[in-house]
Amino acid sequence: MKISAVCFDLGKVLLHFDWQLMLDRVAEKSPLPPGEISRLLKEDRQILAYEVGGITSSKFFSHLKKRLKYKGTAKELRACFSDIFTPLPDHIALAALLAPHYPLAIISNTNEAHIVHAEATYSFFSLFAVRIYSHQVKAMKPDRAIYQAALAALGGIDPLETLFIDDIEANIL
Repeated sequence: MKISAVCFDLGKVLLHFDWQLMLDRVAEKSPLPPGEISRLLKEDRQILAYEVGGITSSKFFSHLKKRLKYKGTAKELRACFSDIFTPLPDHIALAALLAPHYPLAIISNTNEAHIVHAEATYSFFSLFAVRIYSHQVKAMKPDRAIYQAALAALGGIDPLETLFIDDIEANIL
């Protein structure tokens, strides 16, 4: 099998994330316990809208502040929401080994707040000339459109010659 490009998912592949950190931090400035905050987030349709670029960060965090009865500022809530990542060094090392030999891309279901934070915090993003984020292309994995955007950005590479590394089988299929 010929490989012409390698694409990586971001969450649980290059960066681990811990939602419990966010829940605990939000609960410090909300009358709601972490479990209730989690339930409200799971039921909130605005989260999906934010992931596909349907609403702005400003509107999203204003909405979330009200929904979660958060007493801090929207900027503080955004920090709680975004500072949940830790790098996965072995996976990043693999990308660094592949970078001289293949064009690399990130294909991720994510939102503007997470990406702004992650790209400002972690230097490994420079390994990836192509970065396809759901909120920018308005499509989420496993929707075909997000993969087509990546292939086009990689110069029209044949999908059968593209290796995609993801933690969710449905996204790979």
